Amino acid sequence: SIGFLLLILLIHLKRRDKLFLKSHFSNDKILMLTEYIVFSIPLVCCFLIHKQWIAISELSALLIIVNLDLKARHSNLNTKLQKLIPDDAFEWKAGLRKQFFIIVPVWIIAALTSFFVGSVPIAIFILGISISTFFEKCEPYQFLWSNELSSKRLLLLKIKRQIQLFSIIVVPLIVLFLLFNFNRWYIPIAEYFLFCSLHIYSIMTKYAFFEPNIKSPAAQVFLNIGGVGLILPIFLPVIWLLTVRFYIKSVNNLNFFLDDYN
Repeated sequence: SIGFLLLILLIHLKRRDKLFLKSHFSNDKILMLTEYIVFSIPLVCCFLIHKQWIAISELSALLIIVNLDLKARHSNLNTKLQKLIPDDAFEWKAGLRKQFFIIVPVWIIAALTSFFVGSVPIAIFILGISISTFFEKCEPYQFLWSNELSSKRLLLLKIKRQIQLFSIIVVPLIVLFLLFNFNRWYIPIAEYFLFCSLHIYSIMTKYAFFEPNIKSPAAQVFLNIGGVGLILPIFLPVIWLLTVRFYIKSVNNLNFFLDDYN
């Protein structure tokens, strides 16, 4: 429930059509609330089937989210942490610069409260979603050339680096969780593998629709589908199939820029 609400909150804060809806519809908030309720129907039905009346709280929380009108502020902070990141992982350098005051406090709080069963899983969810946004914008084509790699080798490097850096952040939290809640070992480990799948999917989505210096609308749509796959595992096979499909498309797309290195 918390994971779903965090995902809806993230979507709501990043929406770019709120001003358009407000200008053209007198009931813009009702319209957005209806959208979020439709998204939550499968989850709410599961709660009701099992007679878990948290479903009412879920709908109440959506009403609160709709009335939030916060503007996401990003810091542009350069720290020693960025210097430790390999240069080929420029997405991480830029992402940490913008989200330093989200990622670092969440990690510290989770580490200090790891004895609480919900602390680390919630933190991994927030960290995983935040990191997946690192791949929203396409880099200049010169960045592709700097590695001097073929399309396939570049994609493998991206996947390898992503898993390495994500593991460095998440694995210590998983270890702390296991020290206090070993009987629920499967929760953070399942989250870890789910987010590894989502991040690989995000990389493939980015390069499947790669155009220098833009945020591809098509990639944004498919990234949101990947987020739904985290909440509703029934969609995970679809995400895995799309990952393979987008890998093939990414190779073909990048060949245009990296043909000299093939």
